[in-house]
Amino acid sequence: MNSNLASKLKHLVAALTVIVFVAVASLGHLTAQSAVTLPMKVDSDISGIGLELTSVQRTADTIMVRFKYISTREKPTRIDDETKQDVSDIYYVDAKNKKKYPIIKDTEGKPLSSNLKYFEVGAGETKAGWAKFPAPPPDVTAISVYIPGAPPFENVPIAQ
Repeated sequence: MNSNLASKLKHLVAALTVIVFVAVASLGHLTAQSAVTLPMKVDSDISGIGLELTSVQRTADTIMVRFKYISTREKPTRIDDETKQDVSDIYYVDAKNKKKYPIIKDTEGKPLSSNLKYFEVGAGETKAGWAKFPAPPPDVTAISVYIPGAPPFENVPIAQ
């Protein structure tokens, strides 16, 4: 009976070893999937228009976000006309602190960004834009960026 128990124990240990190995491998695969690298491209809500997030960088007490709309259309496209939202409505979310950050505005109330009002992309062209935001606390290393007319860019690392 003792040898029977030892045999069952060996099989149990072997099975547990395989289960642990598979679990660790799966976790590594999930971690690799959740890592985001830039540039990151998505299809926008507008047919024939793509959106690429090119960089998110911390500079002292601000975050600089750079992006570009990419058109494969045969005619110019005004993003605000198509989405019924201004590109200047861009913002990011710090999920760790559950806080939304809009674009920084100057003393005259104008956004610190490229001209995002009436943002138009020419036929078959690419149009870049940028915007500055207040920086989140230093321990925040990733954010989600929301640009009108496209799904959110989530878990985007902040370059230093």
